[in-house]
Amino acid sequence: MTKNTELWDRLGKTDKAHTSKFKRAGGFSGTAIKPIWSIHRMTEEFGSCGFGWGVNEPTFQVVHSGEEVLVYCTVSIWYGAREQIVFGVGGDKVASKNRNGAFTDDEAFKKAFTDAMTNAMKLIGVGADVHMGLFDDSKYVGRENPHVNRAEDFHDEFSDEIPALETQRMKVKDARPLYDVMVKEMRRITDVSELSEWGKAKALEINAMPGDWPQHFRAAYADHKKSISNGVAA
Repeated sequence: MTKNTELWDRLGKTDKAHTSKFKRAGGFSGTAIKPIWSIHRMTEEFGSCGFGWGVNEPTFQVVHSGEEVLVYCTVSIWYGAREQIVFGVGGDKVASKNRNGAFTDDEAFKKAFTDAMTNAMKLIGVGADVHMGLFDDSKYVGRENPHVNRAEDFHDEFSDEIPALETQRMKVKDARPLYDVMVKEMRRITDVSELSEWGKAKALEINAMPGDWPQHFRAAYADHKKSISNGVAA
């Protein structure tokens, strides 16, 4: 890490729970980041959207190409200060045709906008490990990459101590009080070893929470463990 890459290095580690593998026509494959994770990382770093960072008004261009209609979006994001701006371009197909006939996508503009926004975030390092192809390296994902600081390694925090186990999900009304109690329990722990044991013991309860609550809890767990390791926990 150097002074010029401090922000890049902070934003550049991705929780693999928020990624997915994909394959496209022509044999191209890779790893995609869920857009909401990128937004979450920006919010963690800079604060709420509209205050610490934000998205400026997008512009769209529609292009007719044979039997297809394409849409391209250009948008800029600002971060830290409104004059700090980076741009991104994204695109999608509004109308196309396959062997079943013609079809349209009423979410094409939204997809193009999201694509442009996340492409802008790349320029300051969001998801850099994915975009640099490191997620296609089993040694990196397996935490054997010598360039990854194990004390700050998201894969270590998210996958080992609170594994994503299959379990029956509870209802939101039942999960809310449990979530609050477990967060308080976790934050009272100030020893790394004790926290690790607690995380393993609570894995079933955490994974029984509804929706994306388990992922959010793992994120809070990782942050708390990092603060303990750095000696800043209460």
